[in-house]
Amino acid sequence: MAPIRASTLVMLMMEPGKIFGAAAAGAAASAESAKSMTCGDMKAMYAKHDCCGAPAKSTDMMAVPAPSTMLQGTNVCDGKKVALENTDCVVNNAVAVLEQAGANITKGYVGSLDTGSRKPIMSSYLEAGLCPVNVHWHLGAEHLSVGEFDEKGKGPGTAIGGMSRRLGGSVRQGLRCHHYDAADSKFTTPYDWQHCVGMVVGETYEIHWPHSASGACGTPNQYQTPFYDGVFCMGLEKLGIGLSSAGLG
Repeated sequence: MAPIRASTLVMLMMEPGKIFGAAAAGAAASAESAKSMTCGDMKAMYAKHDCCGAPAKSTDMMAVPAPSTMLQGTNVCDGKKVALENTDCVVNNAVAVLEQAGANITKGYVGSLDTGSRKPIMSSYLEAGLCPVNVHWHLGAEHLSVGEFDEKGKGPGTAIGGMSRRLGGSVRQGLRCHHYDAADSKFTTPYDWQHCVGMVVGETYEIHWPHSASGACGTPNQYQTPFYDGVFCMGLEKLGIGLSSAGLG
């Protein structure tokens, strides 16, 4: 089973004291959860779950000690990226590559690529034996959904298809959502990003979670940068590349 790429789309909007967007909310939650709990926090949690006088009551919470150190030991995935050369998709009028994640995800769109006996994953990735090995984001959407995020979308700065230098390099501006309004402050108010360096309020971003059947799933080495180290960590045999597998994503 070859790796699959899961993704979601986020458009960043700002209002005083608030951050809108799944990725931003997740980042804020992660930062908050990294802080040590106070005794007051624990007391509030105790009261919230009506534990007073009910020592045997079960809750959906678990108190665990914060780790004293970060990862230790050898990263078994380091350098596992496989040198796969870019090739032409069509050679002598024939498709010469395996399928990848769908480029056109417009509702109702039906692709015409013949995938032979290879079938898409219809269960959850977990049930199919895959785990996420990285999280990264793209400037604009890579995938097309007509009327939702496409070449007619709007946003600040570089036009769709143009080359942006926001991230310190030359990056192609991807597709955009249609909600941007330069006259509305929630799309234009700057934000001092602490981790997502180079992001701009009002822009459309596509967040990717590459998954792999060959990831170091359930271990400290599961998430990797570069992400291909995570994709290929446990070897090509687990991916079935060249066999009856889904395409690389």
